[in-house]
Amino acid sequence: MTTVGSIKAEIISSRNILMAGRTNEHILPCLENVIAAVDLINVSSTKHILVHCVKEAIDQIRGSEYISAGRILNLIHNLPLTEEGEKRWDVDYFFSIELAAFLDDFDNVKNAGHIALYVCGQIASRYMVLDS
Repeated sequence: MTTVGSIKAEIISSRNILMAGRTNEHILPCLENVIAAVDLINVSSTKHILVHCVKEAIDQIRGSEYISAGRILNLIHNLPLTEEGEKRWDVDYFFSIELAAFLDDFDNVKNAGHIALYVCGQIASRYMVLDS
């Protein structure tokens, strides 16, 4: 049975293997499980980001772009999956560390610009406070 914790574990274990420049027979089924279990996530921005980015990672794995796919998973591995997790999640850390690390490898990640803009757009729509 898939749980919120197993979603995070599947993303992290897949990332670790892909970042070594390889894959195995478990990665695609694990990532497909993440997409199938996305309704367990109750943070809407994370749900949209995971579906978008995991699909992109799957496409890249099928194209033998393992390290690029791993970097995408690395970008999203620490997003909050629950409301409790969202309360503890540090959006400033995400932008200053996680996103910055992703952008450092911009030239080595297929579709990096599109991915970064999509992720930032989803997070901005969730956390942006408009002054009245």
